[in-house]
This record gives sequence, structure tokens and C-alpha cells, in this order.
Amino acid sequence: MKKYLFLLSLIPYWLIAQQDAYLSNYQYQMSLINPAYVGSEGQHSFVFTSRNQWAKIEDSPKTIAFTYSTERGENVGLGLSVVSDQIFVEKQTQVNIDFSYKLTFSDTSLLYFGIKAGGNSYRSDPEGLNSYTAFDPLKKALSRFNPNIGIGTYFKSETFWISASMPRLFESKRDDDVFVMARDRTHLYLGAGASFPVNEKLELLPTLIYRKGKGIDAVSDIGIKAAYMNKFEGGFAYRTNSIWSIQASFHVNNSLSIGYAYDTYLENQLSGLNLKAHELVVRFKLGDASPAEQQEVERVDE
Repeated sequence: MKKYLFLLSLIPYWLIAQQDAYLSNYQYQMSLINPAYVGSEGQHSFVFTSRNQWAKIEDSPKTIAFTYSTERGENVGLGLSVVSDQIFVEKQTQVNIDFSYKLTFSDTSLLYFGIKAGGNSYRSDPEGLNSYTAFDPLKKALSRFNPNIGIGTYFKSETFWISASMPRLFESKRDDDVFVMARDRTHLYLGAGASFPVNEKLELLPTLIYRKGKGIDAVSDIGIKAAYMNKFEGGFAYRTNSIWSIQASFHVNNSLSIGYAYDTYLENQLSGLNLKAHELVVRFKLGDASPAEQQEVERVDE
């Protein structure tokens, strides 16, 4: 038995896990992963997301995200993003300022380049946890702020969009201890989406996003929604680590949108625990819409 307890005590040294919060309604807050997205929705877009993962488990992961973006002048976009992520004994808050520059090919074909600057404030206090060893280097409080920068590009037309970004360019240590190799790791995000009109009132919206973190298995989200008269969207998505997500959103008016996602595990050891996730997102927009969005509204009104 002592031999097995010793082996178990070594497992934390090798663990590499998800770092960035994964939002099912990521399309509402693309600027979290791609700074080029700011300004692409026109003037003054405020988005708030609350995600409760593994809802029935005590101290389950909880994420709160806020983003603001606006179009300044003809070609410049500015934004602010704040993400608070709490997982058991870990708490981290990422704050970034985003800047984008737009190149116009036509009224509905736009290319954005972006850069984000900010950092991650990370805290962990595992001292109250039980341990099987007399000396456990992981049972120490960590606290550090790591500055970083990120880059991205975003292209959108009337019928499709493409995104590529690295929101963190530098890998930063969370602690200088040689036993605790905690780091903020670099991540690559690639995404695309399209719009296929079925008739004058209905269109299909397939999406794909690929995430790859250094030392972490790649994760892809494949989804499709049906949009009705630019008022309601509903559909589902599949994440490659066996998660199904059912999603719906309502555009109350030109300014207010409300979205919800329900995630559940399938064909996974976690499925037997009946773990679910609930995600609510609210978007409020002021000012003029982007040219592509304004053209879509006019097309529906006709």
C-alpha cells in the first residue's frame, strides 16, 4: 500500500490541465481570445457572461467574463476584457486592453489586425488540503501577476468569418520554486464560421474553433445554429472531449441580446457523475452597428 501511495503522491508533478476558461458562447466575446475582434461590432458593445461548471459539485469551476469594445474613427477599434476564473483553491483574474486596426476591401469584407496587452493575477492556497506525504511541495500558497501580450487577425464578410490568434505570446512562471512548475502557457486559437440562407427568414450558421495549448491536448468545438429573422438562434455544439452543448439566444431588440448554453458530458467517465454546466450571456450595444450587421438588418426588414 505504501508503494501505491508513493506513486499517487507523484502524480501532481506531471499534471497539465486546462488554463483558459472555455466559454460555449465564445462568439459573443471573441475579443477574449482575439484582440482583432474589437471594433468589428460597431460602437459600444458590452457583454457579460456567467458560467457555472459542474453545477452540483461544491467549489466547482465558476467563470465571470466582461468585455467592452468600440469602433473609434474609421479604422481603429478599442476594447477592455476582464475574466475572473475560480477553480477549487485556485483563483485567477485576467485583465487586458485590446487594440485593432481595420482594412476595408468592400462594405462587407473587412480584415482586422489586433494586439492585446495586460496580464493574469493568479492566486492559489492549497495549504488546507489533506496530503499523503510529510513534505508536499505543492502545498504552498502562490500569488503572482504575470504581464503578457497577444496578437490576432480576424476577417469577416457577408457570408463567413475567419479568426486566428494567440492571446498570450509568452510563457510565464506562476512560481519560482523548482518543484512547482506552474506556468501561464501559450495558446493558439483558430476559428471559422459561415452563413447559409435557407429562405428569406431562416439561415444556418455552422462554426468551428480549434484550441491548442502548449503541453495540452488540442480541443475543437464544432457547432451549428439556425437563425430565424435575426431574432432567435438555436442549435448545438460538440467539443472533442465528449461534451455536448445546447445553445439558444434571443435578440430582444437591436441593442439587447440574451444567450444561454447547457453543457453535458457524454461517453466519458465524468458522465456517470451527472455533471452539467450552465452559461448565461447578456450583450448590450449602443451606437451604430457595423456595416455588415446593418446590411443584414435591412435585408431581414425587406
